[in-house]
Amino acid sequence: MMQEVMRAQARVSEQPIDGHIGPELNIKPSQAVAELACMILAVELIEWAVPLAGNNAKAYGGLALMIALLMAVCFLKDGLSPKRLGIRIDNFLPALGDLLPFLMVFVLAMVSIGLVCGSIRLADRFWSMLAVVPPWALLQQYMLLAFANHRFRVLLGGDGATIATAALFAALHLPNPALTVVCGLGGYIWASEYAIRPNLFANALTHTVASAFLANTLPHSLLRNMVVGYNHFFR
Repeated sequence: MMQEVMRAQARVSEQPIDGHIGPELNIKPSQAVAELACMILAVELIEWAVPLAGNNAKAYGGLALMIALLMAVCFLKDGLSPKRLGIRIDNFLPALGDLLPFLMVFVLAMVSIGLVCGSIRLADRFWSMLAVVPPWALLQQYMLLAFANHRFRVLLGGDGATIATAALFAALHLPNPALTVVCGLGGYIWASEYAIRPNLFANALTHTVASAFLANTLPHSLLRNMVVGYNHFFR
């Protein structure tokens, strides 16, 4: 009991120093809505419109560049330090320690389903995902938390922002049912931890491991593919 009290006090003491990411972001609500809308629109166009246009590489590249420019411009104008955004290593181990129990439960659930269904495939694809997914996971965590979560906090405050962040992450993985559910739960856990100990590297690491187990343990009947948007129906 005493250890839990000390742990809670440590969290509270850490939050005002470098963990608090509330509405100090000095932008108007209308600006927060506009910036969120730009990011969401670009992602949705990549997922739905570009495939309808024949998966044009230039269209993909142009929209990806638009997202990158939006992230860069907002990073410069927001005036929030990398540390405030979760680009840091000083709290990596505490943040990872908070996330590990959730990850272990998830991995145990995936492996159990895989054993029951005979669908565990921890071969080359599993290990290659562990190697190549981290940069993609880090980018998603940056967009979700360092960008979107801050703006949701301007609009909704702390608890509302956590829920909205999770809902957005789930919605961006439609129409893939398994990914939508898992990303909603994962988004809530990551956003909750980010509000206490913002560390994108810890989030990205757990994101990578969870993705690798999800993709290589569930049977085809539960997870047809790891694709979202229009292409989900054809892979």
